[in-house]
Amino acid sequence: MANLSQILQELETEDFIWIVYSFIVLGAIISNVLERDWIIKHEDKSRKEFRFINITIFFVSFLIYLYFVYLNYKHIKETRNNVSLKQLFLQEANFVAACLFLIGGIIYLFTEIFSTTIDTEPDELI
Repeated sequence: MANLSQILQELETEDFIWIVYSFIVLGAIISNVLERDWIIKHEDKSRKEFRFINITIFFVSFLIYLYFVYLNYKHIKETRNNVSLKQLFLQEANFVAACLFLIGGIIYLFTEIFSTTIDTEPDELI
């Protein structure tokens, strides 16, 4: 089992991640405003800005998901022989969930970077 200082350090890191998430939410709202502006006014500047914000959001999210994959993997390695089968199963389920979030984040990041159109664009704007 992890020692008390390690658990407290992980909680401090998670507190920081929640603060980062609040900026992600703010960035997503700004991105939506810019996307709406682009759809209505057709200004290329707005399109570039909201795409940049989206890519930044997905990249930061990727780093957060990567951290949780690492953390879950570390917990499994540290406690594999010292926990019940049920607890080990739950730790491995958390690891799989973190991996799936990471994969989803990678897919969203790649689609935002490499797409030439946006799924909300009306056909006449494409």
